Amino acid sequence: MRRFPVLVMALLSGAVGILHAQTSDWFLSAAFRGSYTTTSKVFYNPESPTPEVRNEHNIFDNIYGGGVEVRLQNLADNYFVALTVEYLSKLHEQAQLVALSNPPRTLPVTDGFHIVPIELGLNMFIPLGSEKVRLAMGGGLGAYIGNRIFSVAGVDARQLKRAIGYGIHVESSFDYRVNASFSVRGEMRFRDPEILTESRFDQATVEYNGTIVAFPRDPFKSRVNVNGLTFSLGLVLDIF
Repeated sequence: MRRFPVLVMALLSGAVGILHAQTSDWFLSAAFRGSYTTTSKVFYNPESPTPEVRNEHNIFDNIYGGGVEVRLQNLADNYFVALTVEYLSKLHEQAQLVALSNPPRTLPVTDGFHIVPIELGLNMFIPLGSEKVRLAMGGGLGAYIGNRIFSVAGVDARQLKRAIGYGIHVESSFDYRVNASFSVRGEMRFRDPEILTESRFDQATVEYNGTIVAFPRDPFKSRVNVNGLTFSLGLVLDIF
C-alpha cells in the first residue's frame, strides 16, 4: 500500500506532461469491446484467524463482460492516457447442501458477483514502422466497485454498503486500422483487485418444499479476487 501514492503521482505526472505539450495536435478515440477473464476467487471467511478457514474459497472461471475505453494522445508523443470502464459479471446457480434447516437439505443457491472496474492508464506505442498496425504497452491504477450476489432458496443476502477495491494493472494492445476512422483492437490485461463485501439476510425464515429454512441474522463478509488474465476484442472509433 505504501507504493500506491507513488504510483498515483507518477501516473498523474505523465498525464499532465501530455496535456501540457506545446502542440495542439490531439488525437481522441473510443473503443467499444467485449472481454473474457480467465478466473477469479470468492473467499467466504476472509477475516478468520485460522489460515485454513480464511483461505476457503470457490473458483469462478470464464467471466464475460464489456466496456468502453477512451484514449487521448498528443501526436507529438508516443505516449497516451487511457480511461477504461468495464462491467464484469459471474454467477453460479446450483443445488447445494446447506445447513440452514434441520436436517440439512439440498437447496438452490446463487453465488457470484458484479464488478465495475474503472482504470486510468499511461501507455506507450511501440514503433513498428507501419501505419496500419500499432502495438502499445503500459499500465496504471484502478478502482473496482463490487456487488456480492448470494441467495439461498430464493432469498437474497443484501449487501450492506458499497464495496470498492483499489489496485494496479498492466496491459498490452494491438490495433489494426481498417480505414481512416475505424480500427480493430485486441488487448490483454492483468489486474489483481481484492474487494471486501459485507452482506446480511434481512428475512429470518422461508418455507421451501415443506421445510423451514432459517437464515443467520448476523452480517457476513466475503472477499472477491479477480486475478485472471483479461482478453478483449473491440471496435475503435476515431473521434478527432
